[in-house]
Amino acid sequence: MRKSNRAAATMASLSALAAAIAVAAPHAGATVTSIRVDKGQSFGSSADARGTGCSYPVTVNTDPGKTVVLLDQIGDDPQSADYKQFQPYELVADASGAARTTWIPDRKGPHKIVVLELLEGDDFEVYGLRNAMNVGTGINLGPACVVLP
Repeated sequence: MRKSNRAAATMASLSALAAAIAVAAPHAGATVTSIRVDKGQSFGSSADARGTGCSYPVTVNTDPGKTVVLLDQIGDDPQSADYKQFQPYELVADASGAARTTWIPDRKGPHKIVVLELLEGDDFEVYGLRNAMNVGTGINLGPACVVLP
C-alpha cells in the first residue's frame, strides 16, 4: 500500500510542479546522472525512429536503491506529463544504480522524459531530458516497429 500512497502523492503534486518540470534541470547534489531511451528495432521514414504503440527500453542511472517515477511530457506543456506510458512507472535502482522500464508512447509529436526522484517523506527532485524526442506513427510488428512521419 505504501507504494500506491507514494505514487498517488507524487501524481497529486504534479500540477504544482508544472514550472519545475518545464525547466527540469538537475539540482546540486543530484543523484540522477543519466536517462537513456533506446530505439530498439525501430526503422522507417521518421528521422527519430520512435513510434506510437511501440516499446522502448529506458534506463535511468542514479544511486543504488533510489526510487524514481517516470513521466512522459508532450512538447513544452508540463501539464501533459503522464506516467501511463511506462511499464512500470515507479522504479527502484538496482545495485549498479540502474533503474529500467519500458516506454510505450501513445501520441505523435515531441516527447520529453521527466524523472522524479523520491526523497524522504513526500519530497522529490525533478530531472529531465533537455532535448525532446520526436515520435511518429508506429506500426508495431512485435520485436520491430515501422515508424511513419
